[in-house]
Parts: sequence; C-alpha cells; structure tokens
Amino acid sequence: MTRAENKITRLMQIESLLLAHPEGLTQAQLARRLNVHRSTIYRNLADLSAPIYEERGRCFIDREAYLVNLRLNLHEAFSIHLGARLMATRMDRENPHAAAALRKLGLSLQMLAPQISRFIHGSANLFDSDLKRQDPHFLQVLEKLTVAWAKNYQVQLWYRSSEAGVVKEYMFCPYFIEIGAVGQTIYAIGQIEPSQQMRTFRIDRIERIEATSQPYAIPDDFDPDELFSQAWGIWFTGQEPVEIVLRFSQRVAQRVRETRWHRTEQVQPQDDGSLLWRAQIAEPQEMMPWIRGWGADVEVLEPGELRTTLVKEVRRMAERYGVANINKPQTRFFAHRREGEDREDWQPLIDHLRKTAEMARDFGADANVADLAYIAGLLHDLGKYSAEFQRRLEGGPRVDHSTAGAKELKALLKDTPQEVFAKLLAYPIMGHHAGLPDYGSETDLEGSTVCGRLKNKIPNYSAYKSELDLSALAFPQLFHIRPLRLPIIPKKPPKDYFGFSLSFLTRMIYSALVDADFQETETYMKGAKPRGGHNDIPTLREKMDAHLKQFKNPTSDINRKRNEVLHACIENGESKTPGFFSLTVPTGGGKTLTSMAFALHHAAAHGLKRIIYVIPFTTIIEQNAKVFKGIFGEENVLEHHSNFDWEGRKREDADNRTNSAFAKLKLAAENWDIPIVVTTNVQFFESLFANRSSRCRKLHNITKSMIIFDEAQMLPREYMRPAMAAVWE
Repeated sequence: MTRAENKITRLMQIESLLLAHPEGLTQAQLARRLNVHRSTIYRNLADLSAPIYEERGRCFIDREAYLVNLRLNLHEAFSIHLGARLMATRMDRENPHAAAALRKLGLSLQMLAPQISRFIHGSANLFDSDLKRQDPHFLQVLEKLTVAWAKNYQVQLWYRSSEAGVVKEYMFCPYFIEIGAVGQTIYAIGQIEPSQQMRTFRIDRIERIEATSQPYAIPDDFDPDELFSQAWGIWFTGQEPVEIVLRFSQRVAQRVRETRWHRTEQVQPQDDGSLLWRAQIAEPQEMMPWIRGWGADVEVLEPGELRTTLVKEVRRMAERYGVANINKPQTRFFAHRREGEDREDWQPLIDHLRKTAEMARDFGADANVADLAYIAGLLHDLGKYSAEFQRRLEGGPRVDHSTAGAKELKALLKDTPQEVFAKLLAYPIMGHHAGLPDYGSETDLEGSTVCGRLKNKIPNYSAYKSELDLSALAFPQLFHIRPLRLPIIPKKPPKDYFGFSLSFLTRMIYSALVDADFQETETYMKGAKPRGGHNDIPTLREKMDAHLKQFKNPTSDINRKRNEVLHACIENGESKTPGFFSLTVPTGGGKTLTSMAFALHHAAAHGLKRIIYVIPFTTIIEQNAKVFKGIFGEENVLEHHSNFDWEGRKREDADNRTNSAFAKLKLAAENWDIPIVVTTNVQFFESLFANRSSRCRKLHNITKSMIIFDEAQMLPREYMRPAMAAVWE
C-alpha cells in the first residue's frame, strides 16, 4: 500500500473513531489505537475534511456540522422525497433544515432524473416559502431537542399546558421525536426526572429549553412502535385499550376497505353492504376528527361514552344550523360546570341534589341519621335555583346559596310537630361549605350565626318548585338519640347531657352531608376516584390469625404469658357485647398485636366495619403502622398523622399497583373509608370536635368502629370528660 493510500485509510479511521466516541479522544489515544506517533495524528487532524474541534485536550467531531455521506439509487431517493413531501404538506411552520436536505437530494438526482429533481426542488421550496409560518422559537427548540437526543443529554424545559395555560418546569430525557398526523406539529416523547414518568410534549408548547451536561440512557427495551401500537396517533396510556366499533354505510364501505387505518383494525362486511370496523385504541378522543370526517356515513356503536359524545355534537350542530328541532328536556338550573364545556354539559342542579341526598342517606345509615341526612342533601344547595347563582356559574359575583335550604325548611315546618328538625338541619345545610355555625341568639338581626343568617336577605330561589316537591318529604317521628348521662357529684344521680348528644347527632348529619357533597361534586368534575376495594374485617381477622400462628408454641416463660394474654383477649373479643374495655399489659407484653387481635375478633363478631388505632405520639405511630401494613397489606392500612409524607411516598415507587394503592390511601385520609386507621390522639379528637367540613367528613365512618387507645394513660386528664363523652356518643 502506498504512503498516500495509508494516509487516506488513517484519515477514515480517525473519522470513524471520533464518530464512535462522542465523549472525545485525546491525540495520544488516537495515536495509540492507530499505532502511529502523536505528531502524525496532529498532521492528519489538520488534513481531515470533517468538522473537528478540540476542547479540554480532547478531539471531537462537530455532529451538528458533520455531513453524512449517503449513496442512494433512484427508488430509494424517491422514497425519501415522498416522506419529506408528506411532512411539507402537513407542517405549517418553515423548516430550513428540511428544505436544505431536499435541495441536496434534488441536486443529486439532477443528471439521473431531471424531472423528478425539479419537483423535489419544488417540495424544498414549500418548507421555506412565505406560505409557512415563520417561527424561530419553534425551530430553536427543535434543534436543541435534536442535539440532546443525539448526544443523550437531558434538557431542562418549561412547558405550557393546553388546559390551564400554566407553565411548569421539567427535567426531560428525550427518547423519541415524532411528527403528529393531526395538529401539524412535532412531539417529543421521553422520561421526566425524578419521577421517571413517560411524557409527551408538543414542541410548539415548549416556552423555553436549556441544554444540560447530565447524561441519560435510553432503555434497551424502549420501542416507539410498541409504545404507539394502540395509539391512533400520538396519545398512549398505561391502561388497557378501548375497543372501538364503527358502522360505515354502503356508500363509503369500499373506500374504508381500501386503506388500513390502524394496525389492530378488523373489518366485517355486512349483508346490507355496510361495514363493521373494529380496533383497539389507547385514547378514543384522538380519533374524533377522523370519525367526524365521515359525516353521516359512520355510526359509533362502541364505546357508549364515545357515542354519547358524538350524539351531543350532532345536537349542537343541528341547533347551530337550525336544521332540526330535537325534542329534549331543557335544563335551566345547574349546580356545577367544568371549565371550557358547553352549557348543555353542565351538571343539572336536580341531579346533584338527588345524588348527594342518596349518598348522604347511605353514609348516615350506620349513625341512624339516614332520613335526616337525605333531607339535608336534598336541600343543601336550594339557593342555586336563584338567577343570581346561575349567573355566578358564568363568572358573576359570589352568592349565598347555602342559607336558602334552611330558610325553606323553617317555613315548611313552622308550627308543626317536626319544627325541631328545621333547627337541627339548619346547622349542616348552612355549614356545608363554611363550617358548622354557632346558633347565636333570636335577637341577632343579621350575621353569620344560624339566627342571623335566617334573617339575611338572599336571592329568590323559589324556582326550585319547578323541579322539587318538598311537601312529600318524610321526617322521622322520633329522634334516634340516647342522652349522655355522666356522674357529676358523687352519690348524686347522673346528669343528662341531652344538648351534648344532640350536637353529635347534628355532627353526624353534617359529616354524611359534606362527604356526600364532596364526593358527588368530585365525580362530576374529575370523574370517579379509586375509592374502596379494601378487604373486609373477617378477611383481615383471618390474616391476623395466620400471622399469630407463628406464636402458637412458645418456649420461654415470657412468650407463654404473652400467648395466654393473647388467647384471653381473642376469646373475650368474640364473646363480649360492645362497650368499653381495658387491657393492662406491661411493656414488652405484646399489647400491640393482642389489642388488634381482640379488636378484629370483636368487630367480626358484631358487624363492625373498621378498627381505629389511636396513639399519643408520632414517634411510635410509624412503628405500629409498619407492623400492621406487614400483616394486612399496605392497601388496607391508613397511616394518618402530621408527619406522614404523601408526596415522598408517591416518589418511592413508580409501580402502577403501588401508585393505585397510594391514590386510594390518600383519598381514604379524607374520610377514613378504610378498614384500619392508625392515627394520633390529636387527629382523632380534633376531628370529633371540629366544625370545618374537611375535618368532619370522616365522622360518619367512625360509627360502627372499634377504637383502640394505645397508652390511654397519656390522654390529658383535663380533657378526659369531653373526650370520653365524645367516644361514648
């Protein structure tokens, strides 16, 4: 081989080595790998046509300026043109890089196929013509993302959401960049740190982007084709896909069959010439523009939600164009609205009142306040029937809507045997947002007390009579109440605390109402949440018994004593009638498991629904909660105290099942709808005596519960009487 040939070979080797090492190589490393002197490498670097630069003693190829040598035949070049042509006609922004690439392709075909070359140049002109939007920011973001993707470096970006327009900051690892068939834009798909969640970002919504020096690695098993396998376009989810079933008319059936629209599609010709089309789609909403494009020649059969959406659109179009008079009940009064939705999709007020009332009745059943909770639910938002509140939904001023129900109830029951219920229900109805009010005095003219608000002037809400008939309400004949009796003076008869008992009856109605109101509103605004689904008490008892089998045959004296105490407690738990019990065991006697075993057997024997384990100190609550979670499973145990870090726990594990359990636990913390609650004295008793809706939501779930006070001697003696009176109630 001649000297010139050796040099050409070495230049190609240097170029290949630098391309293979994006981290760069020193001249000494290049010389050692090519078995030549460093001075030879120094001279060869100057002769390279590739864009080389040195930084911190290392040699790099400028990957943005590097020109790739590519040899294509006619058909290969034309295939690239077709792809670029599709991009040119679907993108609305100028792209000088695409234009330059097409011009080079056209130039390379000038001698081989001059006619094709001319049209490729025409496609290139589309990318930077005046018809395209000039968007330097979009191009800059795309360039920075491309470099980061090529070099495997994270980027810091500020992204504007489409719904609220809020800009949030993310650390992003780009895995793939995809052009969207709908929307005329480009998307970046990758992982955000530190949550390690997969996200898709529309590039035109990235407000700002900064390169970082933080490397990342794209997982070997990442496959964009698999990721988008069930997407209609760009939207993918971690959920099971939805089966879409469409019926196309005979008029377009042949056209539908001519194209394979989705990789999962199946077509079934029908005897009448129509066509059934099925596919598994990750997010049906993404294919709405395609379905709309077929007009009246397509009918959505499944899923029902998609069909309902199209039916609503058809109705709106018919009304917009005045081509049909669709007979449907016209709702004039609404309870809530979702941002950006048309008026016809707002929540009808009558639906909210009835659903809240039914839910409140269910929540109040265990506390024997079901009927009263139902009435409170039906009347709590009666003030929303005012014209002023309906304007409030469209951005008008704030309106008092929670006083009307109490006022109407007072007028309805005046001078009747049930008049007392009007006073009782005034508290929860008036306080379902602001909290339970004070009664005040009959001399109050106006103000925030019950008496004052009943005299306040409020907007006219009489329109409720067009949808509700309150004369048919069924009030209970008797109070379900057994007055608290406490000995005050030794050797004297106990004193009745009827007012205290009545206040807790009111609190239970309030709890059932506010929890029902919150959950019903939440379901409309955000969809149903993953509540419930926990093990029942008998199942948890079996788990406890299985765990205790390891202590079946104790060998030491202390363990034999522990076992005796344990079995005595289990036997008493099954045989004793509900009431107050005490367990005195020395430290180290196993009272944590023993008390829980007693509680579970007692609860299972008497149909109780949950165990509430109350502990005085946050320093020991985490230890006990950990023990219970190990026995019963994390999804069945709520740890509720001020030190519990919800956000930290969420970041610990990105596993779907764990996150699902976490979501349920966080929701259970709102109302203690879970079989085992581990909490503090402060959290427990503040909830019993609080007046705010957020604190009181859980009260109705404390009924039919087994409550364990660990280290009961630590309860403050000065608060013992009201604390135990509340527990008695």
